[in-house]
Amino acid sequence: MIRTHVPSAARRFPRPLLLLRRLLPVLLAPLLLTATLSACVGMPDTGPVVDIDPPAQDGSRAGTFYDPRPPAVGSSSREIVNGFLEAMKATPIRTSVAKQFLSARARATWRPERATITYTDLEAPVGERSVSLGVLGAERYDSRGAWERKLDEQESRLSFPMVREGDEWRIDEAPDALLVPASWFEERFVRTSLQFLDPTGSILVPEPVFVPAGDQLATALVGGLLLGPPEELGQVTRSAMPPGLRLATSSVPISADGLAEVALAGAGEEFDAVSEEMAAQIAWTLRQEPRVRAVQVTLDGRRLPLPGGVSEIPREAGARFDPDALGASDEVFALRDGLLVRGRMDELEATAGPLGVAGAGLVSAAVNLRGTVAAGVSRSGSVSVAPLSDPGGAVTEVVAGATDLLPPAWDFADRLWLLDRTAAGARVSVAVGTKVREVVVPGLTGTQVKAFQVSRDGSRLVAVVRGARRDRLVVSRVLHGSAGRVLRATPAREIDLDVEPGHRITDIGWRSATSVSVLSAVAGDVSQVRTVAVDGAPGELADTGALRIPGRASALVSSPEEGASPYVVGKAGVTDLLDPGRRLSALEAGVTWIGYVG
Repeated sequence: MIRTHVPSAARRFPRPLLLLRRLLPVLLAPLLLTATLSACVGMPDTGPVVDIDPPAQDGSRAGTFYDPRPPAVGSSSREIVNGFLEAMKATPIRTSVAKQFLSARARATWRPERATITYTDLEAPVGERSVSLGVLGAERYDSRGAWERKLDEQESRLSFPMVREGDEWRIDEAPDALLVPASWFEERFVRTSLQFLDPTGSILVPEPVFVPAGDQLATALVGGLLLGPPEELGQVTRSAMPPGLRLATSSVPISADGLAEVALAGAGEEFDAVSEEMAAQIAWTLRQEPRVRAVQVTLDGRRLPLPGGVSEIPREAGARFDPDALGASDEVFALRDGLLVRGRMDELEATAGPLGVAGAGLVSAAVNLRGTVAAGVSRSGSVSVAPLSDPGGAVTEVVAGATDLLPPAWDFADRLWLLDRTAAGARVSVAVGTKVREVVVPGLTGTQVKAFQVSRDGSRLVAVVRGARRDRLVVSRVLHGSAGRVLRATPAREIDLDVEPGHRITDIGWRSATSVSVLSAVAGDVSQVRTVAVDGAPGELADTGALRIPGRASALVSSPEEGASPYVVGKAGVTDLLDPGRRLSALEAGVTWIGYVG
């Protein structure tokens, strides 16, 4: 059996626009609108909407304008509620018509930008003075567009107190959320990431959100950065954007030559220049808009000085904060007869360091991101660290006498992550040099774990937990201090794979910093690879959806690097998932572990 370790990192050049149709199944698309509303994308409250193409009757077709009807005279209270829900499908996005269905009091207090609730269907409303209805397939997203959870049965029942204003019914209280069909989002929004920093300010950490495609994309991305990371992620990520900033204009225009103009206002604290960290966040976030070549930043109308004295922030700025870990090796590493080897999948050569010499006797290994140091796990349960290429380098034992160690993992700070499958269940620990400390992961510690991965930025831990009836894929966020010390981990949260009981997962591997590929066996002699969002939002993210591969597979070898080939290893050979029709010959005899750096 081949065990793999694949680290996490952000794709160097995210491809959200290319993946719009394929990445967003109906239930995944809902995340999108929240990012639009709260990421400082203005929702017009006035002005007509002119139809260029014949609009869809329900506003569901992308590329058209939809101007919903205001309340009709003499409408029943249930018709008012139906009209309110219909009005939230206005295209372009605006709430001016929806507000006309509210009482004066409700209009003054309604805050739809605070959340988004999406649904696959609506039940018929009932009642008169209090109208209620159920929303089916409901999902909730926060103000940034990040998925929060599925709504339970109680939360999925909405009530609208009604009041008479003059002779007309109006809604007197509405949920502080935009309520829209999931399919409406699928046609209008795309998944992207806001780039924040780890607590030490050393590396960018992407947080997935959904924003509108097209002309609003850059505006929504900048607005999301200005909101900053959620409070609960305060020791997972931080932002270099000064608090109190807002967009001074209604949009972020992009000139014909690709210059994005970010006009800021209202800083809560004094600052007179764009820091290197702030420039990196802006550049790496806005490079997801293909038209952006560079960025110009102003504050209250004056142009801010930029790092290095340049006049514009190029889209390539902030290379040293690269979430892929700049300089990471792109080689494949493996164990052959217990010795560490390196090279291409079909051409592996011995390494010169101590773990590549005769007698190493390793069962799994991991190479740090720079490709300079390797950690090897022996049959006796010890973990040793040694230089990768220095024959005379010292071998340092980090752990001894472990029960059943999975392949370890390195993050960007050369922290070595270990998971030991003890008689009492999984035990996670992190080693910095020779100092090893246990990290309790609620919902993971003490369970039966089949595989685990740690992201290159050190912010996420993903694992496969074996259950009585099915395997579960779970994710936990890692909290750090400002000096980089690992503080604790959040409770493991299941990533819903929407599978039947009996489903078993063979292996997992990172495909980007925010997505994980899952290898499993399906009916017959067939294996399947699906790619899912690491934030737990529903839906598959691979360009072509689930890939089925003939034969039983034993391992998934993948890297988050853009363009790095992910492989599925089986008895019949090795399949390159970027070219599924191409099958390499079977791995040479004696290979027992294979993976990329991390």
